[in-house]
Amino acid sequence: MLKNKQQSRAVKPGPGARALYLGGRDHKRVSCTDEALVVTNERAQVMRFPLVRVARVVSSADVVDWSGPALALCMQAGIGITWLDAHGQAVGSIYAQKRSTASLAAVLELWAERADGLQLYQNWLRARRMDTLVRWTQENSATDTPQRWEASKREYVYAARYTVHLPIALRSLCLAYVAAQLNEHGLTPQLWGPRLEMMDLDEDLCELLWAEMNLGTGTLADKADEPATATQLFERWSARNASALTLHLVHLHRTALKAMHT
Repeated sequence: MLKNKQQSRAVKPGPGARALYLGGRDHKRVSCTDEALVVTNERAQVMRFPLVRVARVVSSADVVDWSGPALALCMQAGIGITWLDAHGQAVGSIYAQKRSTASLAAVLELWAERADGLQLYQNWLRARRMDTLVRWTQENSATDTPQRWEASKREYVYAARYTVHLPIALRSLCLAYVAAQLNEHGLTPQLWGPRLEMMDLDEDLCELLWAEMNLGTGTLADKADEPATATQLFERWSARNASALTLHLVHLHRTALKAMHT
């Protein structure tokens, strides 16, 4: 398992890397270590070629045998391989698959310009509120009832209303936290639709976190009126739930990409 992890972080070709030509009349076999290709000829002579010095590989299709790990290592390092026959004609090539995913900022800009962008965004918000409610229900299954579940779904998921136990000072801290995270992702606080409809991304994400804090703390925060107490409460919650906002952004990215391809 350790070797696989090391190979998944294969060393990339460095400055001055050149093509590696594997040909001739002698039979050769290509294997590898974590950072180099290892070529062994029929006289048991071994040559090592560090990946940082290999830009691409030209290999004989007749006298050179490749191991699976060596091929995978080249792909992980972004090194292409071309095979030539005995007459010097190319018989095939393989190249690393380039993975390029549009940034969240770019995807959201395109999504917002769609005629149905605002509706899709609202659907996403309801789905995230439902996810929050489901997780809360699972944690409080002993005290929850079907009637309470339906009432909470109507009030929170569809109407975006819920009983607030959090001090108002906590909300400004939450909004500041969301604003900082959006800035790190290169996102603007608002999105604009094709008919100038505004989608308050910062406010909506703040409301999602606000609801998670509210549902998670219950009445514990009712008396946290002092700014220092509210700040301490928020810092503790955000430290323990650091992935909460990231999960919302990942889900938003996935939802927007899916919408752009339908």
